[in-house]
Amino acid sequence: MSSLLKVDNVTHFFGGLKAVSNFNLDLKDGEIMGLIGPNGAGKTTVFNLITGVYTPTMGNIVLNNNNITGLLSHKITAAGICRTFQNIRLFGNQSVIDNIKIATHFRVQYGLFESFTHMRHFWKEEHTSDDKAYELLKIFNLHTKADEIASSLPYGQQRRLEIARALATKPKILLLDEPAAGMNPNEADELLHLIKWIRDEFKVTILLIEHQMRVVMGVCERIKVMDFGETIAEGTPDIVQNDPVVIEAYLGKEAI
Repeated sequence: MSSLLKVDNVTHFFGGLKAVSNFNLDLKDGEIMGLIGPNGAGKTTVFNLITGVYTPTMGNIVLNNNNITGLLSHKITAAGICRTFQNIRLFGNQSVIDNIKIATHFRVQYGLFESFTHMRHFWKEEHTSDDKAYELLKIFNLHTKADEIASSLPYGQQRRLEIARALATKPKILLLDEPAAGMNPNEADELLHLIKWIRDEFKVTILLIEHQMRVVMGVCERIKVMDFGETIAEGTPDIVQNDPVVIEAYLGKEAI
């Protein structure tokens, strides 16, 4: 598999605190990779650096041989990287289908004038957007909820909607930040299969942060382990879960 995303010696400071130190990542096209470690290890900071929330103090981030270091978040989304969040961030007062449509607006083919005057081309684009959003909701079995308010959905459906919204941007890379947070074991098992299906169905590369080891070990092909902002191990699930350094720093504190 060819490299899709390279993070090269990225370091990031918050004031005098080094949150991430010399972080390297070589994410291959089509793989599912996990990023794990104790709370405060720097995992979400890495996601924020990749998606343009923060600009690295040092180092480079390269997507498809294009340096995206320091780009604004919306430009990184347009380039092909999208994410979900540990705490679900839907537009709770908007409908389910509008949550999907919002994610596609940067790709619409009408200008500001047409949006104000509601000319024929505007309505054609809006109908196309509606159709595409509905088809995506069908894939995630949410189409019967299309007109419901997003915040009224049960937790598991809100999580699926957030993932569907991210996929509406047509990413090359999907970053999942603790997608199993708050799920029971049965829901986590369903999520495990969903992640694999998303990779295969949408031809997308996935990097995920997760604390539920049943999900990490069941879905990831490679795992990178962080502690105090540094990488302490990397390899296949079998290698990582038997690494004494990882067991001492993390797995010994977590239920596998």
